[in-house]
Amino acid sequence: MDLKKINHSGKVLKVNENKVWAEILVSEACGSCQAKNMCFSKGKAMTIEAQKTENQEFKIGEEVNVNFEQHLATTSVFLAYVFPLIIFFVVMFSVIAITDSQDMGCLSALATIPLYYIMLYTFRNRLRNTFKFKVDKK
Repeated sequence: MDLKKINHSGKVLKVNENKVWAEILVSEACGSCQAKNMCFSKGKAMTIEAQKTENQEFKIGEEVNVNFEQHLATTSVFLAYVFPLIIFFVVMFSVIAITDSQDMGCLSALATIPLYYIMLYTFRNRLRNTFKFKVDKK
């Protein structure tokens, strides 16, 4: 097992020449999770678009391994949660320092978060090329 990859078992739903769509069960890692009782994704199936490796053929319904590199998972968490939080506090404290108004600082910081996620959405195709799932036979 490669420790630098996150692996999930899945089932092939759809195949084309260089991509495979596989369904994975998100709750595979729930056994050791502290928040498993409150999690919205407990037992939820997700469809993942993954790249095929060299010259492998897949059939619909076939069991496969879907993997994702660990450092990309960390980067995606940073982009989705940590960076917006940093932006929030930087904007809030900057506006408070400039205007001496906590209300303006908080409202300005709150206004930047949707703008950040709109920007992420705008660059989704570029991000999709960076954050790729791969699929292998079991």
